[in-house]
Amino acid sequence: MIHSTFTMRSVALDMDTKVDVLLPENRHKTEDIRGTKYPVLYVLHGYKNDNSSWLNLSNLFLMCRDLDLIVVMPAVNNSMYTDEYYGQDYYTWITEELPVKLKNYLPVTDDPDQTFIMGESMGGYGTMKCALSKPENYGKAVCLSGVNIIWFDRNIAGRHYEGVFGPDGQSTVNVDPDINVLCEKLADRQGHKPQFMFFCGTEDFAITSCRQMADKLKQTCPDCFAGEQYWPGEHNFFFWNQAIPKALKFFGFDVRQDSVI
Repeated sequence: MIHSTFTMRSVALDMDTKVDVLLPENRHKTEDIRGTKYPVLYVLHGYKNDNSSWLNLSNLFLMCRDLDLIVVMPAVNNSMYTDEYYGQDYYTWITEELPVKLKNYLPVTDDPDQTFIMGESMGGYGTMKCALSKPENYGKAVCLSGVNIIWFDRNIAGRHYEGVFGPDGQSTVNVDPDINVLCEKLADRQGHKPQFMFFCGTEDFAITSCRQMADKLKQTCPDCFAGEQYWPGEHNFFFWNQAIPKALKFFGFDVRQDSVI
């Protein structure tokens, strides 16, 4: 697998921004594969982290090393994957602009069933927000220790919370910030809907929120698959590293331990 860091000019953000990308590589055979389109996995980082976190702290590179999969890790600062009330349009960047730019430059599939999204903590919230509000874009979504917006109150994020969600804390710029509302809206939509999977540690402070989001999705949208797996662990990459191969299996990829040497 080939790693590259791209600097892209985003119209939505009106600035340059970083994106880490892992590209599939057949390390055992040289062949001409021009014209091949690959599934794509968007991996979203957590609060106070950036696009490098998944490469520096996780085993994602190793797990994906021999997979025919393009992995995309964008940077969104502490934006909550939101078109910020007093800031920049990170939700638009992730859900609309970035996918187009990637398809212009890279052999990324157009098939939503082969387009996946996954994130931890704030990235878990972003995963739910993107997949619920743009269900036509994704085949499957994995929420790792995600929390709904109601958890990110002013006691945790301070002034930054108001900058993202506005004075009332409920900015609805382009998309409602509340996962409960987005679940209800998904139930009313016709056509393609993603499948969801939730992973969280039983000692993780986010487990209650994670279970609540899963329950809400099951209650409001029973025709939409929502799986859950919980086991001992906390809110950190020690737990999320255990979840990565499970997530990849959910996406349809088999990580062979004898093939990653």
